[in-house]
Amino acid sequence: MKRASDAQWKMPDETELIAAQWVARLDAGPLDGAERTAFRLWLEEDGDHQAAFEEASATWGQLAALRHSPGPLKAMVPSPRASVTRKAARAGAVIGFLVLVGGGIVWNQIGDPRVLLASDYRTGPGEIRTVTLPDGSTVELGPASALALDYSTRERRVALLAGEAYFTAAPKQGAELRPFVAEAAGGQTRALGTRFVVELRDEGAQVLAIEHQVEVSLGAVPGVVLSPGEEVRYATERGLGIVQARDVSNAAPWRRGLLVFDNMPLGDVVKTLNRYRRGRIVILDSTLASRRVSGVFTAAELGDAIETITAELGVRARSVPPFVTVLY
Repeated sequence: MKRASDAQWKMPDETELIAAQWVARLDAGPLDGAERTAFRLWLEEDGDHQAAFEEASATWGQLAALRHSPGPLKAMVPSPRASVTRKAARAGAVIGFLVLVGGGIVWNQIGDPRVLLASDYRTGPGEIRTVTLPDGSTVELGPASALALDYSTRERRVALLAGEAYFTAAPKQGAELRPFVAEAAGGQTRALGTRFVVELRDEGAQVLAIEHQVEVSLGAVPGVVLSPGEEVRYATERGLGIVQARDVSNAAPWRRGLLVFDNMPLGDVVKTLNRYRRGRIVILDSTLASRRVSGVFTAAELGDAIETITAELGVRARSVPPFVTVLY
């Protein structure tokens, strides 16, 4: 495995990333029908895809040996007083993750290869991008985010596949009579005005109205109408949450290069930080993941953010640059 400082090391391109994700997916179990079709079409799309897949498969096989002979990686397991079972579990978690990211092939990009294949617009870790849609609407995509278009004669529909987005919907006026609808995590937000934010969270999403109103619905459940400064969270298993007030001046702080955590579980904080970094942060303790974090940090100083958070919580960290940082 080459080090990040190796002069011959290079950042993987998109083809290598997708190939590695397919290898990881195939290792997890059989593909369903849609996945098999997507995989076949991707392989047939370009001759380089087959070569990249074979190389990623070979690397995956070589790195799998780490599970049986971790060598110096054993030092990643910190507490000498921990039981043998707990040590093995922690080592397995770290090594398993290193197998995933080993060789510089898989970086912290949008994880699901189907997202990469389905999206029309996307951003990488730490990247913010503004796109103009065919109807003149604009979307600001946050880091590690992806968006797909599904415009028709009946509606202007988009799907947020990963991350978060700040929408400015072109109004229905003149010849444009189609509603603007943003789909995310099984729910949809219909623009009754212009500006709103949608953020994917865990298995659901969060919607905040910025200007005018939006209607948020989830399946057959009656929808709710949000006015500016109101937000709602939803998830398929939990349904629509309670509408709450929020200061819109603090909406989408990532647009200003800020990361704002307000009494947020460390697990969610780490998920956010991972969308800004090429490497990845892993928490080995589920109890630690539930610890609460508050603070405001700049996206340009993520190292300081990690140091501050670990110091405040009394958390230890070990790193294998540039791939992984383990919190314990």
